[in-house]
Amino acid sequence: MMKFKDWKHCRDVIIDYSILRGFKVLHANSTNKNGWKALIAAEYSGVNVELAKDFEFGVSNKTPEFLKMNPLGKAEEVAIAALKRALGALNTHLASNTYLVGHSVTLADIVMTCNFTQGFRKIMTKNFTAEFPHVERYFWTMVNQPNFKRVIGELKQAESVPPVQSKKPQPKEVAKPTAKEEPKPQETVAAEEEAPKPKPKNPLDLLPPSKMILDEWKRLYSNTKSNFREVAIKGFWDMYDPEGYSLWFCDYKYNDENTVSFVTLNKVGGFLQRMDLARKYAFGKMLIIGSEPPFKVKGLWLFRGKEVPKFIMDEVYDMELYDWKEADINDEEQKELVNQMIEDHEPFEGEALLDAKCFK
Repeated sequence: MMKFKDWKHCRDVIIDYSILRGFKVLHANSTNKNGWKALIAAEYSGVNVELAKDFEFGVSNKTPEFLKMNPLGKAEEVAIAALKRALGALNTHLASNTYLVGHSVTLADIVMTCNFTQGFRKIMTKNFTAEFPHVERYFWTMVNQPNFKRVIGELKQAESVPPVQSKKPQPKEVAKPTAKEEPKPQETVAAEEEAPKPKPKNPLDLLPPSKMILDEWKRLYSNTKSNFREVAIKGFWDMYDPEGYSLWFCDYKYNDENTVSFVTLNKVGGFLQRMDLARKYAFGKMLIIGSEPPFKVKGLWLFRGKEVPKFIMDEVYDMELYDWKEADINDEEQKELVNQMIEDHEPFEGEALLDAKCFK
C-alpha cells in the first residue's frame, strides 16, 4: 500500500500537505492526467486528498501565497527526500522481482520506465542512483529491450545536475567608452586562442608494455573453427601475460530472478553493450546456464592490469550486480574452468548452456 507523506511535485501537479492538518491539498485542475494518478493512488491508500479550488497551473502557482507556501530551496530538498523514499521502496520490491507485476513486461513497466527516462537523462546521476541498484538494473534492462529502443533510442545517464537558474534579473552594467582598438593581426589572434586540452590518458595506457597483444588473441579466438582446445586454448596460454593482464570470474548475485529466458539473455546482452568502453582493454565470456529457470549467469573476463579496472567499475552499473573473484591460474581446477568457459564447454558444471556470449 502506498503512503503519502510531506509533499510531492510532479511536473504540472503539486501535492502539498501536512500531517498535522490531517488532510491533503492537490494543486492541479480536475482534468490533469498527473493529478488523476495522485487521486487514484490516494483512493487506494485511503488518504483524503482535496483539489485546490480554481487552480490554474502557471498562474495559481506563481502567486505570493503559493510561493510562500513552497519557497525555493526548501521544496527541492523535500522533493529529493521524497524521491529517495520512493526509489527505496521500489528498490526493495525489485530486489525479488524482475518486473513490477508478473513475469513479463506489462503496461505498468512501460509507464514506470517512461516516467524514469527524463530523470535518468537530466538529473539522476550515477552517484545518485547507485544507492538503488535494483532500480538501476530494472531501468536499464527495460530501456535496452528492442521494443523500448525502437521508440526511445539510445539513452545516456546524466553526468551532473544542471544548476538552478536564478530568476532574479541581473543588473546591467553600463558600458564604458573605450578607445578604439586597432585590429590585431591574424597570427596574433590565433596565438592567443587557447589550445585544446589533450584528452587525459586512460591509466591502463600508462602500464608497462605487455607481451600479450589482446587483438592477436581476439583474432585467434574468432578464426579458430576446429580443434579449439589444441589451437585457441593452447594459443591463449602461450600468449597470456600474468604481469600485464588478470583473469576474473563473475557470478550474478540475483540468479533467482532469472525466471524468463529472453529477459535473462537481454540482461546479459545489455551488460555487454555497456562494456563497450572497455573493448580496448578486455575480453569476456558470459554463460547463461540451465535448461529451465531460474537460469544461472557466470562470466570470465580478461582485463588489462592486475585488477578490475576502476573506470569500468565506475561507469558500468552492472558490475555491482556480480560477485568478482580473481582466477588462480596455479590452481589446475580453476585453470580448467577458464578453459571450459572460453570454449563454451557443455555440459558446464553438470548443466546445459542456454546460451554463451562473447565480448571481444
